[in-house]
Amino acid sequence: MTGGSPVAASWKRRFSGWPAAGFILAAFWLLMLASLREKSVTTDEIVHVTAGYSYWRFNDYRLNPENGNLPQRIMALPLLAGPYRFPARELAAWRASDAWAVGDAWFYRMGNDVAGLLRRGRAASGLLAIALGALVWGWSRRLFGRWGGMLSLLLFVLSPSVLANGALMTSDTACALFFLAATWALWRMLQRLSAGRVAASALLVGCLFVAKMSAVLILPIAAVLVLCRLLDGRPLPVACGSWRRDQAGWGRKAIVLAGAAFVHVLVGAAIVWASYGFRYSALSGSHSEGGHLRDPWEHVLGMPEPVGVLDLLDLRPAQHLAAQRILGKNGVRADAWTSEAVAAMNEIRGTVLDPAQVRRLDAVMAAPPPARAARLFDFVRRHRLLPEAYIYGYATTWKYSQYRGSFLNGRFSLYGWNSFFPYTFLVKTPLPVFALILVAAAAGAARCRRTGPASRRWALRSAYETLPLWTLLAVYWAAVIPSHVDIGHRHILATYPPLFVLCGAAGSWAGRARSRAPAALLVSLLILLAGEMAHRFPNYIAYFNILDGGPRDAYRHLVDSSLDWGQDLPGVRSYVEAHHLAGPVYLSYFGAGSPDYYRTPARLLYPRTQPMLALSFPADREGSLREEIRRTHPDYEIAARAIRAGVETVTLLKKPAALRLTGGTYFISATLLQPLEYNAPGPWGPWNARYEATYRSLAARSEPFLEDDAAGRRSALERQSLAGAEQTLDDFDAFRFARLTAYLRERRPDDEVDFSILVYHLTDADITRALEGPLELKDER
Repeated sequence: MTGGSPVAASWKRRFSGWPAAGFILAAFWLLMLASLREKSVTTDEIVHVTAGYSYWRFNDYRLNPENGNLPQRIMALPLLAGPYRFPARELAAWRASDAWAVGDAWFYRMGNDVAGLLRRGRAASGLLAIALGALVWGWSRRLFGRWGGMLSLLLFVLSPSVLANGALMTSDTACALFFLAATWALWRMLQRLSAGRVAASALLVGCLFVAKMSAVLILPIAAVLVLCRLLDGRPLPVACGSWRRDQAGWGRKAIVLAGAAFVHVLVGAAIVWASYGFRYSALSGSHSEGGHLRDPWEHVLGMPEPVGVLDLLDLRPAQHLAAQRILGKNGVRADAWTSEAVAAMNEIRGTVLDPAQVRRLDAVMAAPPPARAARLFDFVRRHRLLPEAYIYGYATTWKYSQYRGSFLNGRFSLYGWNSFFPYTFLVKTPLPVFALILVAAAAGAARCRRTGPASRRWALRSAYETLPLWTLLAVYWAAVIPSHVDIGHRHILATYPPLFVLCGAAGSWAGRARSRAPAALLVSLLILLAGEMAHRFPNYIAYFNILDGGPRDAYRHLVDSSLDWGQDLPGVRSYVEAHHLAGPVYLSYFGAGSPDYYRTPARLLYPRTQPMLALSFPADREGSLREEIRRTHPDYEIAARAIRAGVETVTLLKKPAALRLTGGTYFISATLLQPLEYNAPGPWGPWNARYEATYRSLAARSEPFLEDDAAGRRSALERQSLAGAEQTLDDFDAFRFARLTAYLRERRPDDEVDFSILVYHLTDADITRALEGPLELKDER
């Protein structure tokens, strides 16, 4: 049968039509879920889905407000019908808006079916990826025909970045979906202004604003598109019901578009308020009493620190002593705003200050914040123009985007690099995709080079029709390149769909070509791409192309959600069982999964070590208490006991054997191998002389707790408070682990678990060298 026969044409239509696209998207959805079947919850998923569930159940928005309300609701929706018990809202973690602690309790402390919870939530999130794929196919098909649409769709479903993030319970896929959809709807509205198109555009733009806080980028995108439409010499068709009129001239078009913008503002505001239950307060009902947002507004807006505020009040000596006593009673740091600091300042206001000082304090706290963005958030908050949780989410996102610990190719920075996202795009995009981008660019350039009026008209029409895609790409890249939050390739996920749509030009070229060579070239590249995705299954988060040496060396270049997002905890147990490891096994895990839930046979290293911990029991349990502690905490011994108000608090100290490190198999998350995850003033960044001196001092003070001499441990505890001993051991644990990883970075891992968790087989001599031997000291910068 020849290529031009009716049968062949019918077959081509079926292969490139909507049934084929629907089949591909359904298979894509199943592939995403299959790749996640043996993956633990990633670091951010646990707070996203916990927050979404609390939004539905309690109409309360205290948890994780800095991420999109809409995607969190979508992923949690199928969980509402499940038999999932939620932690009591009387718990301290709920009152403190600690989404991580509430999420950990919901997942791992309430007896819930975690596997079922993940399946349902990820299946719902995957539907957003399906919608995004359908939009990529439809837009490309409209621009480049049947074969262009099918090529764009195949690039989308075979993208490792999309496969990695498409079904995760995060807001990245929703962000990509609504950016593309809102840009598409805006552009359609600008071609013909009708009630339906204005409503669709306003609805999608409004959804974008409750999908992710980066939604503000739609404003410059819209500005560019509107400007281009105003400069376009053609009239703007306007329709409202049966009324039709073409608006010509810059001024008339500007007036009707201003009216459309006003509708967008109204609809967007309504969507935002509806997403938060048409209530200003983030906290709802009786459970709001005693509760507070995670960080107080004073901290988020960058108000003067507590000690600075007190210095402005001209306190008398007796007042100063009283204020310091209140701060100390509440355990408040004078240089940081916390919920305890706010409570202490209120107590000082009510019991220490005279009326004049109260007025001065109120004036100081009512003054506009120093930063311009903070002043905007404060204005919107004071006038209650938007829900509190929404304003707080934007303000928090802005606050923590000022600096963030980042790692790239052995370097560390708090402010990132302009090269970070171009680099991740280069090494985490498959090479066949680059080849297809070049083919599409060459096809477009070749057609533009043709002479004649028809070719010039085609070039101008093509540039105009694809303008929204180029604008979305340009604005998004212009925003992310100077960004200080360089922690994950997923933050440029939204740039892939418009790129795949534009690649449809290659499919259009192959469909018009007289020979079969172009089609054969595209099919060959797609086969290579599909083969690579099959080979890399199911480790799509850890995908790297050969330009970076492949995934085995990826830990030297990128970490966090670009490689190790906590997804491979189940693989540790599988590795131990498959290799029949008999000696000591240690695990340092980065993520929100529970080693206990996955029955991981390993002793936990930093950051989960807990050298000391406190437990509370009814005071009448004297007889069974020791036996229960021996059963539930075999690695601990009782260090101290105290009874107050009928409750006995028992402080436990890890036994020396459990505190010491010996030879064995060490599983180290790639993200923790690189010294990023430390609280100040922890050993962040390369090991240096200052860290070495601190480590030596902490090791000397901790030595009695690592010895088998029980009398020596008791004596060490008597020489300092329990809180002091706990702080010493916590700091020693962090610096010891940092020194261990500094040693491990100088040698290659012996193996890996799905590329994200590195495996080292260490002898006792190796541990001695790591903790006591010489190390290369880097310059402190």
